[in-house]
Amino acid sequence: MSKDSVLGLFSQQAKSHPERLAIVDHARSLTYRELDRLSDRLAARLAGRGVGKGALLPLLAERSPELVIAILAAAKCAAAYVPVDRRQPDKRKQEILRQCRAPLVLATQAGELPGHAVETIAELLDQATRASPAGPEPGGSDALYVIFTSGTTGEPKGVVVESRSLANLVRWHNRRFEMSGQSRTTLMAGVGFDVSQWEIWSTLCAGACLHLVPEDVRPDPAALLAFFAEQRISHAFAPTVMVPALVERPVPASLALRYLFCAGEKLPPVATGSLPYTLVDYYGPTEATVFATCRVVDAEACRRPASIGLPIGGCEAFILDAEDRPCRGDTPGELNLAGICLARGYLNDPVMTERRFHHAPHLRRRLYRTGDRARWLADGSLQFLGRLDDQVKIRGNRVELGDVEAALLRQPAIHGAVVLAHADDSSGSQQLSAFVVPRERAVAPAALLAALKSGLRQELPDYMLPSRYLLLERLPTTANGKTDRQALRRSLAEHRHERLDTQRFGTPDQLQAALAWQEVLGHNDFGLDDSFFDVGGHSLLAAALVRELSRRFGSRAYIHDVYRTPSVRQQAASLARRAGQAPAELDSEPAQELRQDVRLPEGLDFGRSPHPEQLQTPRHLLLTGATGLIGAHLLAELLASRDAELHCPVRAQSDAHALERLRQATRQYRIELAETDWRRVRAYAADLAEPGFGLPAETYRELAGSVDQVFHSASAVNFIQPYSYMKRDNVQGLEEVLRFCACGQAKPLMLLSSISVYSWGHLHTGKRLMREDDDLDQNLPAVLTDMGYVRSKWVMEKIADLAAERGLALMTFRLGYATCHSRSGAHADYQWWSRLARTCLEYRAVPLLRELREGLTTVDYMVGAISAIARQPTALGKKFNLVPSIPRCLTLEEFFARLGERAGQPLRPMPFHDWVSLWEENRDAPLHPLLSMFRDNMYAGRSTVELYQDTYLWDCANVEEHLRGSGIREPEFDARLLDLYLASLTGAAATR
Repeated sequence: MSKDSVLGLFSQQAKSHPERLAIVDHARSLTYRELDRLSDRLAARLAGRGVGKGALLPLLAERSPELVIAILAAAKCAAAYVPVDRRQPDKRKQEILRQCRAPLVLATQAGELPGHAVETIAELLDQATRASPAGPEPGGSDALYVIFTSGTTGEPKGVVVESRSLANLVRWHNRRFEMSGQSRTTLMAGVGFDVSQWEIWSTLCAGACLHLVPEDVRPDPAALLAFFAEQRISHAFAPTVMVPALVERPVPASLALRYLFCAGEKLPPVATGSLPYTLVDYYGPTEATVFATCRVVDAEACRRPASIGLPIGGCEAFILDAEDRPCRGDTPGELNLAGICLARGYLNDPVMTERRFHHAPHLRRRLYRTGDRARWLADGSLQFLGRLDDQVKIRGNRVELGDVEAALLRQPAIHGAVVLAHADDSSGSQQLSAFVVPRERAVAPAALLAALKSGLRQELPDYMLPSRYLLLERLPTTANGKTDRQALRRSLAEHRHERLDTQRFGTPDQLQAALAWQEVLGHNDFGLDDSFFDVGGHSLLAAALVRELSRRFGSRAYIHDVYRTPSVRQQAASLARRAGQAPAELDSEPAQELRQDVRLPEGLDFGRSPHPEQLQTPRHLLLTGATGLIGAHLLAELLASRDAELHCPVRAQSDAHALERLRQATRQYRIELAETDWRRVRAYAADLAEPGFGLPAETYRELAGSVDQVFHSASAVNFIQPYSYMKRDNVQGLEEVLRFCACGQAKPLMLLSSISVYSWGHLHTGKRLMREDDDLDQNLPAVLTDMGYVRSKWVMEKIADLAAERGLALMTFRLGYATCHSRSGAHADYQWWSRLARTCLEYRAVPLLRELREGLTTVDYMVGAISAIARQPTALGKKFNLVPSIPRCLTLEEFFARLGERAGQPLRPMPFHDWVSLWEENRDAPLHPLLSMFRDNMYAGRSTVELYQDTYLWDCANVEEHLRGSGIREPEFDARLLDLYLASLTGAAATR
């Protein structure tokens, strides 16, 4: 018997230890001798019926001793068995049998599938007389089994697996996890799930005993642990979806379990430190013979980036890009597998086989495309990033469903989570719905959802927030133990078509507002006093709600209404009062309120001036906002230009998660950092607006005593939220940064502000030029009616100036717009200018806006200038307008004339309101979430964008003085740079 076959390994055990128990069921048990002889008898009968080498033998069965007997018998005939769960729908069973075209079908029970030649295993055993089969000896290259999986079409496709491939897995697994004749294992997986083949053969090839888990025990974590203890199980399998419940259960005193294996889905973080057994997480597609990678989930796993471990023996892993070239470093790509582990291919489908099992000449290997996104981690392990087909576009942004699910599972109250993308009925736009399983059933749903949404808002951008949350007691599972996403999708469809309960809304106006909400949110799980933002609404849906409210009430609604009156009751009352009135100038901030916020926290003492060495040769730097476009590039610049350690507070659930967010940001913006660089980065789970940044007191004290210089890049950037929403993160965040600067040793602050603090002040001052040291107060009348973001930046600068008067060593950098990186093309697709560019390109038109400037430059110029100036003691106390000098500062008209030319499609200039009308009704237009910037009356009958016409010219004499001799030059938007920006912009529009 071939040593490359699992049958050969089993035969050795049957000869060496015939009296050992091989199978234990609730009704009976079989020794190895009995199992060997019964399978010999059945094989002889099958051979007599024409079942031989290369034949397909479907097995309609449940988990039973008869199933194992039939599997061995088929292998002894050198036939390939096709395990089919007899509980599957008849339609699926019929399709599998049609593809197999087998003359004989075996079943464990009579009466299966009328119209087919189905015989029971028991009947054939009764008819058998010979004790051994006739026919050729099976070899390692023979097909052992065919497992049918469901592809993207939902139609079953058969994967042909050879004996040597399974033998490779079995030998590696049994050696790695100490399988022996004394081991007791489980048959837990469903018959049609390839994991069951690993459970059966790894046991029989080790001479161990296979215990069949009773049906009523399988879905119950408590009963399953009791079964493990009662049967003295040493090695067991459980579907991933069950693992969190299993590891949280009290451990029975008599539990002898050594290893618990899981597979099938991405394992959420679980605490394993107190477990008396080892948890092992397997990953692998059926096409790579059950498992391809493996990791032991130790107590430190929660503190490291999520991983699927290392390839098993006989398997190689490659991360390839779209051109099948290996990805560099930790760049994500498609996971490809190679080695003896690979299946032969797909049954009766050479085209699909050639497409998925491809030859890579430069790697000199046959590879399988998994369809999974992954990347290499620093420790050499693999990180699973989700399915390639799980990438969806939400409002033009690429979203990985797995990333949203991972964020949900990081919330303390959540036990399980699945996120689905679906089309909104009214617009066809993609939305996200989250199905969540609470950890504690007794928690009030309203309180749970409020905490959940609050936690997610700290981690995810608006477009990644689910629009709807559905609470479940447990996630539905398929027969294979995987999450049944189709069942969830059916449930979602049923909920979406529920009619609005009109009794909840007492007046006609309230009903109209509620109908507008239902239209926009796609559900009706809200009440009269719920906040729009607590029931699935977010800034990207706010523009759609404004449009729908305006249509239903016949009067103009504003973004202002959604934020300041966020409930159905409030919006109905506000819009009813406004009916028939002329459009008003809304959302103007009283000057007194902003001036009141310009104050220093009490008791701040910034002490002595910092030493020049703290600027020139710092050992420790604090950098905030390092996950944004500018912050991530500043992180790279500071690592390249200084030998210091960088300390980065990041909104995250843990320090490990904070570091992973930093790594993710560098990948997103195409920044390559060596591992030696990462060793100088310290990430902390923090919230800048909380006292002490929300850090442990000891950590905060250590940082305050060691940091030499602070770069404050963090800022909430939102173009439609009112000042009250921006105040916490921006104003309170700065106040806490100032407290940090005053604590411990004196620390100079490099404050990254915005050129927008000048607002549209020219309408009030009548000036054309603003110098870096001009008083900002003269622009306050304009700031009061500008965006909430601009108001918050004005307040921040004024507070920082007060701190400087009290002794803070301060440099203030007013940033223009970072269009992209001049070499990588990386840009922030969510920013308004990128959305404007994509909209102009999509509609091949540009608005006529007179002399509108944004201070367009590149992010590498910005961070290079900041880094160079921040070293200079003579720059302390100065402000820097970090924008192009006046001759190079392009207007909107000039920029888009050049961009259109490089795009090969000149952009047609259009009157502003005509241009807005092109896209304002299209909820998928890149600019639609920011519609209020182009439509709402902010001052003198004009919108925000219109008011920025005839923008100030900005003097940047201080920048020029302190960059003189540095070699840092302003970028020019020439053909090369515009081509790079276009390539990045259009690529982002297609994939992000």
